[in-house]
Amino acid sequence: GGGRGARAGGFSVSVLAVCAVIGWSVSGFYIVPEGQTGVVTTFGAYSKSTMPGINWHLPAPIQDVELVDVSSVRTAEIGMRGTTDRLREALMLTDDENIVDVMFNVQYRIKPHAAKDLLFRSRDPDRSVFDAAESAMREVVGRKAMDSVLFESKAEIAEAVRNSMQAMLDRYSTGIEVMSVAIQNAQPPQQVQAAFNDAVKAGQDRERQINLGEAYMNAVIPKAQGTASRLKEEAEGYKAPVVETARGD
Repeated sequence: GGGRGARAGGFSVSVLAVCAVIGWSVSGFYIVPEGQTGVVTTFGAYSKSTMPGINWHLPAPIQDVELVDVSSVRTAEIGMRGTTDRLREALMLTDDENIVDVMFNVQYRIKPHAAKDLLFRSRDPDRSVFDAAESAMREVVGRKAMDSVLFESKAEIAEAVRNSMQAMLDRYSTGIEVMSVAIQNAQPPQQVQAAFNDAVKAGQDRERQINLGEAYMNAVIPKAQGTASRLKEEAEGYKAPVVETARGD
């Protein structure tokens, strides 16, 4: 009886051990949702990236997985109203030594095959985007005149900022793709806004007066030229018979 009990106990332990191993193995299955990438690590070191669907890795503590959303579009806002550091972010120096207040946002996402870089080469990806955006905008604005920034080259500036940002983020292998840069507003600093508006109005008044003067000139000169031509013809008509008469006499 004792032998049978020992065998039964040993069998039970074996069954429990097998069940434990099976349960441990099953715990390695995981699902990667659509639009995400699974990053598998082995004892904390990068091992592989997995695509959406059912996947399996060696169960903990050997391997682990972290899911990274590579489909969502994220937004960073720089110099927007309501933030405590707005003026520090927004005030920028132009090439002609004027200061402009620039508010813009950046849309970005994680590159589908760069989830590893995002996790292992960037401590704070969102901060990296913000810092790169501010730095790139200051660089581009610093090469433009104030009027160009305010009135003429916003689309050109936005594209230059996007290219500069992407180059910076790629250089540091952040795994981030900059999709678009949009300038929401560009204006003189609030402290000089009234004076700037007066200067703009004076410039507009000047242009209007010039246009009025040119319109008056365009109306008067042709009339004067017509009168001069008529008088000259009348004089020529008077001259001819007088000269002929004088010659005859």
